[in-house]
Amino acid sequence: MNRRLVVFLSLAVIIALLFWYSSVLQNSFYVIADLLKELAIQNKLLAIFVFILTSALAALVSPLTNIPLVPIATLIWGPIPTIIYLLFGWFIGDIIAYIIGRYLGYKAVSYFVSTEKLDDWSSMVKKRATFSTALLLRIALPAELGYAFGIIRYPAGIYIIITFLSELPFAIISAYASEAVLYGEALKFFSLVGILFVVIFVSFRMTHSDRV
Repeated sequence: MNRRLVVFLSLAVIIALLFWYSSVLQNSFYVIADLLKELAIQNKLLAIFVFILTSALAALVSPLTNIPLVPIATLIWGPIPTIIYLLFGWFIGDIIAYIIGRYLGYKAVSYFVSTEKLDDWSSMVKKRATFSTALLLRIALPAELGYAFGIIRYPAGIYIIITFLSELPFAIISAYASEAVLYGEALKFFSLVGILFVVIFVSFRMTHSDRV
């Protein structure tokens, strides 16, 4: 399963609770957010570029994630622009991962992903090559799965479609869950986190039913 995202969802719940019940944490957040907002206003294009760049890097390198920046981005630009920038950045990273896997090959990808994971993912993609199962794999597993799609030379057009469809709900939920935290909307926040967890869990079960 996309364990990194599941761990992050758990941490997001803890941080949200701390944020709601800690005035110190709230004050610290808004001090940082106001500073970054001022910088973003002064350097609008640069701020958008940096956010998109961090999103792209998060799709390429396993330990990285820019999700902690989403609440600040939502505060600065609002949820809809944040969704667009986040989705665009992830999409760029996913496409680059595919290109690296397809044209530079296994050896190059091994610098970004462990060979054990790469072999496992490549095998799964080969065995489950239909559109629906490939889409579920993209939802259930980390973004770096794009390298495996490139290595096995999965059709680029179909990969682009399933990548967009798989990343869209994550971008939407990330932005609106962040907004819910900022406005203290606990029911909305937990509903969105719950939906995301169920989507990941169901996708994982459907694509790994012969392994569990």
